[in-house]
Amino acid sequence: MLENPELGSVYKDFYLAYQTGGKNAAIALARQRGILNDDNEIEMTLVLDTEDASDLVAELESEGVIIKGHFRHLVNIAVPVSVIEEQMNDDEPKLIMERLTNSEHVIRIEFPRKARIQEGEQEDEEEGIRIGQGVNVTMASHWHAQGITGKGVKVGILDLGFGGYKKLLGEELPKNVTVKIFGDDDDFNDEVHGVACAEIVHEMAPEAELYLVYFDGTDVAMGQAIEWLISQEVDIISNSTGSTGTEPMDGTGFTAELVDEAYEAGIFFASAAGNSAMEHYRGKFTDTNGDNLHDFAPNKQLLAFGHGLLTPVRIVLSWDDWQNADQDYDIHLYNQEGTHLQSSDDIQNGGKGQTPVESITDISLFATVHYITIENAGGKARGDSTFDLFIEPADMDPNLIVSKHSLASPSDAKGAFSIGAVHWYDDILEHYSSRGPTSDGRIKPDFSAPSVVDSTSYDTKAFNGTSAATPHVAGAAALILQAFPNFTPDDIGQFIKNRSIDLGDEGADNAFGVGRLNLGLSPEDATISTTPAPLPTSSFAIHPTSTPRTPSKPSRTQPGEFYWVINALIYLGLCLICVGIFIILFILLAIVIATQGACLIVGCLGITCMVVIGIVLAVIGSV
Repeated sequence: MLENPELGSVYKDFYLAYQTGGKNAAIALARQRGILNDDNEIEMTLVLDTEDASDLVAELESEGVIIKGHFRHLVNIAVPVSVIEEQMNDDEPKLIMERLTNSEHVIRIEFPRKARIQEGEQEDEEEGIRIGQGVNVTMASHWHAQGITGKGVKVGILDLGFGGYKKLLGEELPKNVTVKIFGDDDDFNDEVHGVACAEIVHEMAPEAELYLVYFDGTDVAMGQAIEWLISQEVDIISNSTGSTGTEPMDGTGFTAELVDEAYEAGIFFASAAGNSAMEHYRGKFTDTNGDNLHDFAPNKQLLAFGHGLLTPVRIVLSWDDWQNADQDYDIHLYNQEGTHLQSSDDIQNGGKGQTPVESITDISLFATVHYITIENAGGKARGDSTFDLFIEPADMDPNLIVSKHSLASPSDAKGAFSIGAVHWYDDILEHYSSRGPTSDGRIKPDFSAPSVVDSTSYDTKAFNGTSAATPHVAGAAALILQAFPNFTPDDIGQFIKNRSIDLGDEGADNAFGVGRLNLGLSPEDATISTTPAPLPTSSFAIHPTSTPRTPSKPSRTQPGEFYWVINALIYLGLCLICVGIFIILFILLAIVIATQGACLIVGCLGITCMVVIGIVLAVIGSV
C-alpha cells in the first residue's frame, strides 16, 4: 500500500502511525494533518475515470462509509475511525483504502481540496454609524437616486458560511432571500463571511434578488452549487472564496471550467483575486551542490515562515507539469530546532489522476517558526520545473516573497471577472491583494474595488480582503444589468472597464487590473473619470475604518523576530496561573483549618491578582 501511487501520502502516514503507535497516535496525526473531521471520520476525495459512480457508492455505503457528495468524476467520502479500527484489529486486515485504490474506476485517493475565504485581517473601525463606504465611492448612490437599484436582477452569493443572516433580513439584507446548502453544513451557522458579502451586494443593489448559496469548500460541493445556480437562471454570481496552488492557473482547472460553464450560460461571475501576495514564493528549481534539495537563494535551502498560536497553516507546492505529472518533487517541514515534522511525498510518475501538487496542513500549539525544503524525489525529476509555493496564513521570509502569479483559483478562469482590493479611503492597493498574470500570460485581476469597509456582520471590525472588494463589483453589475437588460457578461465587463479609475501603471496591470470600480454619475453619462469621484452630501457620517495610509508597503516582521517573546509571555502567563491556583487552594485549606484571620485573606487576594496578571499575559501573548 505504501508504494501505491494512487493513495495520497497523508493516508499512508495515517496507517503507519496506526501500525506503530496505535489508534490514539493515528488520530492525533489525522487531526494535525486536517483529515479528521469533528465526527471522528477520515475525509477523502475519490477521483474516478467515470462519472457513473452509482455502483461504487452503493458498495461503500454497505460497508459503513459515508458519502459526503458526488459531482461528475469526484466523490467525497468519510470513513469512521471505528470502521478502520475494526479492520486493523482483524487477524487478516482488509484495509478499506487499499481496496478502494484497487477498485475498477478509482484512479486516485486524495486530500479534499477546499476553497478558502479570501478575507484579510480585520481592522478596528471608529465608532459611528455603520454604512457601506463603497456605495458612495463607486457612485452607486447616484444610480439609486435615479431609481436604478438592481430590481429584477438575480445575484447568487457563493460562500462558506451565512451565520446570523436571519436577524439581518429586512434591514442589512432583503426581507426575503433564497438559501441553499451543498456539502457538510458544519460552518453554515458559524461563519459570517457570506453574510458580510451579501450585505455589500444589498447595499450596492438594494432591490436585487439574493441567493445565499453555501458550499463546504470542496470541489464536489462547489460544482453542485454552481450547477444549481445556473439552473436557477441567476444573472450574477459573487464568489469571495478561492484556493491556491491546486490548479494550473491558465484557465483550464476544474473550478475554472465550472466558472466558464456559468459564463456560457450568460452569468457575470465576479471572483476574488485572492489574498496571497505576501504568502507566495515562485522560482525555478536550482540545485548547486547536487543534493537534490532546491536552493531558494544561494546557500539557502530552507524557507522560513512564522505563524501564530493554534493557527492551521496550509502549505501547497505545485509546479508546471500539469499535462504529464511525471516530475516528482516532495516537501518537508521542520521545526526551529531542525527536527523533521512531516512530509508530503505523493508519487508523480505520470499515472492517471496525478497532479503536480504536494500539500501539508500543520497546527502548532504555540506561535513559532518552521522551515520548508523542496526535494527532487530520488533525483529522478528533470530539475527544470518552476515552483509556486503558498504558505497560508504565515509571515514568510520577506526576501523570498514573490507577489506575481499569486492568484487564487478560479479567478484565472477565462469566464471570470477577477477582483483585487484597494482601501476605500485612498485607493491604495492592499498589500495582500493577489497579483497576476495567469500562467498563460493574461492580465489579472480585471478590476479592483473598495475594501476595509464597515459591516454589521463583523461588528466593530472592518470587513477586509478581496472578499469585500468582490461583492462591490457584483452589486455594480446588478445595477448595470437593470439599466441595460440585454447586456452580456462581456458587455457588463466592458462598461465597468470604460468607467474604472486607472491606478498604478498606465492602462491595465497585474495589480489593479484596469482600475478601481467607478459607475459614474448616470448610465447615460459616458464620461470616463480620471480622479476619484467626490462623495455626495448625505445625512449620515462617513468615516475611514482605519488610519489612512501612505503608498509605502507595510513593514513585515521577520520570521522568528518576536516569536520567542510571544511564547515567553504565554508560558509565563500559564505558569503564573498554575502556581497562583495552587497557592490559593493551599491558603483556603489553611483558612479552613486554622481560621487565622486577615493575613491569610490578604495573601489570598494577592495571589488572586497574580492569577489575573497571568491570564492577561497569556491573552497578550495569544493576540
